[in-house]
Amino acid sequence: MKKFLQYKHFLLILLLAVSYASYGITGCGSSGGGSGSKKVTINGIIEDVVGGSVDDIRVTVFENNNRKDRDTTNAAGEFKLKFKPNNEASSIKIEFELPTVTLSRFITVTRGSDVDLDVVLDPVMQTLTITGWTVDQKRLNLSRFDELIFNETEATFRIDGNSRKCIQASGESRIEITAESISLIDCSEGISADSFGLVILEALFDINVIANKDGIKAKDNTSVTLAMTNNAEDNNIFITSTKENGIRASGAANVLIDPQNLCTISGAKNAINQSGTSTVDPDGCTLVVP
Repeated sequence: MKKFLQYKHFLLILLLAVSYASYGITGCGSSGGGSGSKKVTINGIIEDVVGGSVDDIRVTVFENNNRKDRDTTNAAGEFKLKFKPNNEASSIKIEFELPTVTLSRFITVTRGSDVDLDVVLDPVMQTLTITGWTVDQKRLNLSRFDELIFNETEATFRIDGNSRKCIQASGESRIEITAESISLIDCSEGISADSFGLVILEALFDINVIANKDGIKAKDNTSVTLAMTNNAEDNNIFITSTKENGIRASGAANVLIDPQNLCTISGAKNAINQSGTSTVDPDGCTLVVP
């Protein structure tokens, strides 16, 4: 009988140990990214070096003066950098070592993103010009006091949800994205905010949200804003739900849509679905329902 009790005690300890290990790997404590990867990959091309060659140029990335990765360009000027930023969004310095001068620039990168970056270097004028910049971001899932602030109006910012939520902000998390243009595609919900989550998307040009369910779903005391930047050039905003509502707001949520030019909010059921004491300001957007 004593041996049997000892065996049961051993099984209980083993079960608790396995449960603890599982929580450490996949438990509720994890947040951010949405797809597991917290690294950023920069696929870059030096399109031209004025008066020089694009090959055999050493490219290094630093964060807080710490080297994160380094590569050397090939004959086509291509380089690749992969590293984990310290924060959800981090300011990093990318440095190009030419025979006569070293050129550098600070840019913002986000965890879980693939970045295409095209540059032109002029060692005589000592300038570094970005000619193309695209951020393909994995799904964003922030909670508690997580914060992601991306403010780069030269960049195109895209999220492909693969039929899941493109942006999720809960707790008192904060997501602010300012870019040349922003697109959320193939989302189950384009933007989902609850508790005290805050989401602000601003662009010089188009903001496009395409979702199967709600384009924007805001509840509790959340705030969601889609708007033009102060220096917008041709900003249009399009929110589309193929099965549910363009915007669904409940509780004390606040949703503001502030375009420069065209704006369309469309939903298979409703363009806007409000309840509770929520407020939705579509600022003259065209509301489309079947």
